[in-house]
This record gives sequence, C-alpha cells and structure tokens, in this order.
Amino acid sequence: MQKAGYLVAFVSTAREAVAEIGAAAPDIVFTDIFMPGTDGFELMNWLRRRNCPIPLVAMSGANRTLTGQLGLASNLGAKATISKPFREQDVLEAIEAAVGDQKSPWPSRRWG
Repeated sequence: MQKAGYLVAFVSTAREAVAEIGAAAPDIVFTDIFMPGTDGFELMNWLRRRNCPIPLVAMSGANRTLTGQLGLASNLGAKATISKPFREQDVLEAIEAAVGDQKSPWPSRRWG
C-alpha cells in the first residue's frame, strides 16, 4: 500500500492493535475477523465502547454472505468490509468507502 501513498503498520493480535491505535492514532483500521486470541469483533466492540472515531474495515474469508461474519461486522459499525482473497484495488475501494475525502477524525492525532 506504500505505492498508493499510505503508511501501513501491521499487527498480529487485537491486543497489539489496541496498543498501536493508542500510540499512532491511525486514520483507519483494517481488522480480520479471526485472529489469535481476541477476535476482530472484540476489537470492534472495544473501540466502540470508547467512542473511538476511527473508521474500521473488517475482512474475512470465512463466510462471505451478508448474513455471515462480514454482515455482523457491518452491524457492529464497520464502515466497509472485504472478503478474502482480495486485490489491492479492493483495499483502495474499502478505504474510500470508509473515509472518503474526509479529513482525519483525530483532532490532536492522539487518542487512547
């Protein structure tokens, strides 16, 4: 995604994501539904309980129906969803769907 002009940080668990979000105040978060330990739904609920303004995109390859995992993610507040496997263009479209042309939701670039 660097060639598209985005700086990307990768983490492996929801716990690492929480730490990264608090430290880096990203403009968008992509989460897999299934991760080691706490799943993407728990991460989404954690962010929602704290009124985190960050747009979130959920991804999964497990159940691609609107009534499946990605449908539930949308109901929990994901601004966009993508099914695996996905292409770079799918990611760029998800970013556009989640944030569009809006400015960063971070008034001070710090949250947590």
